[in-house]
Amino acid sequence: MLNPVRIYGTWDEGIVLDNHMLKSVFLGYDENGKEQFENTRTEIGELIYKFKYQKDKSCLPRIMDLIRDILDKWNLKEKIDIVIPVPPSNKTREYQPVFEMAKEIAKYLEKEYKLDILSKESNLQVKDGYNINDMIKQNKNIENEASILVIDDLYSTGATLNEVCKVLRNDNNVKAIYCLAMTKTKG
Repeated sequence: MLNPVRIYGTWDEGIVLDNHMLKSVFLGYDENGKEQFENTRTEIGELIYKFKYQKDKSCLPRIMDLIRDILDKWNLKEKIDIVIPVPPSNKTREYQPVFEMAKEIAKYLEKEYKLDILSKESNLQVKDGYNINDMIKQNKNIENEASILVIDDLYSTGATLNEVCKVLRNDNNVKAIYCLAMTKTKG
């Protein structure tokens, strides 16, 4: 069961589906001095973790099973025209989880999926304390007037989604922006 929460920012409407973590207990340090934790994640948090960090592609159908009801209740089929993913910071992954989720959501909503609209100019991340202002670039304009659904996997401060929306707002064909984040970290 998900616990969706509204998120507020430079978008028109936004939802994060659930927290990422239920609890995290510090266990100490390993032999290399790295902090060790025992983490208990929400159901979708665990699926996102396995899908993103353990490359377990079998998690995507279950993620979609969990979120369909919320997509329907949010009435996105009537509200949006295009689905785009937040550009990833780590461009070296063999596959990009946020791309795969956005593609499946677009398919479910029977909407256009656009991968080539945005890019991120750096691998720096807000979670590491970096300012990402002006790091999101628009590579291609939206061709016709459209409302956009932006998909992100992990939401912390909202800085990345705000930056994405700031860039999209400069495109005259963008009517409205909706943001959907899978999980929220405690950031």
